[in-house]
Amino acid sequence: MGFSVDPELVLEAQGEAAALDRLITALWPEAYRVALGVLHDRGLAEDAAQDACAAIAAGLPRLRSTDAFYAWMYRIIARTAIVAAKRSKRAAALESPAEPIDRPNFVDGIDILAAIAALPLSQRSAVILYYYSGLTSREIAETLGVPAATVRFHLMLARRSLRSALAVTDSVSQPHLEVRSNVR
Repeated sequence: MGFSVDPELVLEAQGEAAALDRLITALWPEAYRVALGVLHDRGLAEDAAQDACAAIAAGLPRLRSTDAFYAWMYRIIARTAIVAAKRSKRAAALESPAEPIDRPNFVDGIDILAAIAALPLSQRSAVILYYYSGLTSREIAETLGVPAATVRFHLMLARRSLRSALAVTDSVSQPHLEVRSNVR
């Protein structure tokens, strides 16, 4: 997992406002990144990340173990983003975002972000949590409230779709050689 915070900060944030502010500041970029990956819309992602951070701040005093913080945090972020996507009529139009997102994943004519955005919400959520946030299928299952086998199935379907979408994009951008035979 690429994102981490000091467990002591989580413990302090349960009772101290200044520590809670530092914790929310530390987890905001991760909340936004996950929400953006799920929603593929900057405005909706900001709203979802803010809602998730508010829910984390409100629920933190009831968190029993700092060991459970990451799964609990990702569950709140992912569910908030998924609810926002379901509520939004834009979820159906995510195939081509109106505003391009940062392009670090744009390589040789292959737009990975657009390919991920075209996935159904359940597959897109699993891909973002698995590849971008580094969660295991078991952790994603806990986060989304589904069986781990369902998560693995969504990841398999997503990989197939991405492989197919990226192969089509790649083949379009590559010149084809015409093979002619002199045999009649």
